[in-house]
Amino acid sequence: MTKTHTFFALLLFGAAFSSCHKFEGQRIPAYIHIDSISLECDYYTYGAASCRFTDAWVYIDDQIIGCYELPATFPILEKGQHKVSIYGGIQIDGIGATRSPYVFCQPKVYPNLNLVEDSIINLNPVLNYYPIGSGVNFGWSEDFESTNTLASLSSSDTSAIRIGGNEAWRSENSFYSAKITLPPDSLDFWVACTEEMDFHNNYLNFCMMEMDYKCNDTFFVGVMYYKDYTLYRQPLVKVLPTDKEHTTPEVWKKMYVNIGKYMNSQVNSSYFKVYFTSDLTTKYDPPYHPINEQRYYYFDNLKVIYR
Repeated sequence: MTKTHTFFALLLFGAAFSSCHKFEGQRIPAYIHIDSISLECDYYTYGAASCRFTDAWVYIDDQIIGCYELPATFPILEKGQHKVSIYGGIQIDGIGATRSPYVFCQPKVYPNLNLVEDSIINLNPVLNYYPIGSGVNFGWSEDFESTNTLASLSSSDTSAIRIGGNEAWRSENSFYSAKITLPPDSLDFWVACTEEMDFHNNYLNFCMMEMDYKCNDTFFVGVMYYKDYTLYRQPLVKVLPTDKEHTTPEVWKKMYVNIGKYMNSQVNSSYFKVYFTSDLTTKYDPPYHPINEQRYYYFDNLKVIYR
């Protein structure tokens, strides 16, 4: 063998050795596919099973392996039987950059899921709220089936009324919703819950408001609180229309609004209330619809949940 041939033989041997070393210890993954995550709950305890889980937070043997936007197929570098826990993930305040596991729902746990290399396991997790008192408490809940605890404030040009039929958010136990209509040339609606939530001198680990809604114009969600003999209003989230072109009025959306962060900054307040407003007299971004068009806002399954 010539020196040249010997040199190339050594190169090939080195490349082969390097290649074997590179793949040493690597494994063929198993795969999990999740289309969606749903919610199941007792209506008379928790209200309607309305949810919007956009992500799956996945743990293998109590170790997190990732957050996956749904629907998702993802690899697992394990095989055999393992504990797999799946938490429902939400977008806080409707913002895609603020993703989090929903802390009020228990994870779906598969205690002995058999993971097989190079195969796909299809899962459809169904979650439940934590039991009342041990992980979930309600500061306020309104589904408008028999009551309407949204009251107009003195500055409002209109009020919230109960409506049924095809306009309402419908499910097995849900037939009514609330509707606010702003006629042409009307500026504002201001409605607030009649429930006074008393968290005086108590810090909350988490406090979230669940809300189903549809609308053809911007509105705001805020917190009212009473402190030092003065009533304050603090807007928290601007909610965009579900129907910007006024062509799809039946589109309902779900939002999880983080109200705990502000309540914890005002723990000396004697009570809190959640409010909703169009507030077109305030210098926010322009509304989507001219003032001479009728604007509508629907609400349902309002839940203030805290731990």
